[in-house]
Amino acid sequence: MIKKTPHKSGKVIVSFHTEVLPEAESVHLVGSFHDWRMTPMKRLKDGRFHKRVFLKPKCSYEFRYLVDGETWVNDSEAESYSPNPYGSDNCVVTT
Repeated sequence: MIKKTPHKSGKVIVSFHTEVLPEAESVHLVGSFHDWRMTPMKRLKDGRFHKRVFLKPKCSYEFRYLVDGETWVNDSEAESYSPNPYGSDNCVVTT
């Protein structure tokens, strides 16, 4: 799930939530907004993982979730998807 909230700084707060992943030890948010670096997500009590980032408005970004350092997962509620060079799709969020 993706939630977007305007911020007084002019940026957009984008909150990323995974689906419930009860067996996952760790999840990282990986996206074009951080030059594809792994950003750890926080585990919530309900079994989902969460990360909030501040992004420039009126831009599109690609992202994916990396579960336990080995399994790529897409957000089922992404606005759209874009093919990547590895034979799968990246999620897209537009601010």
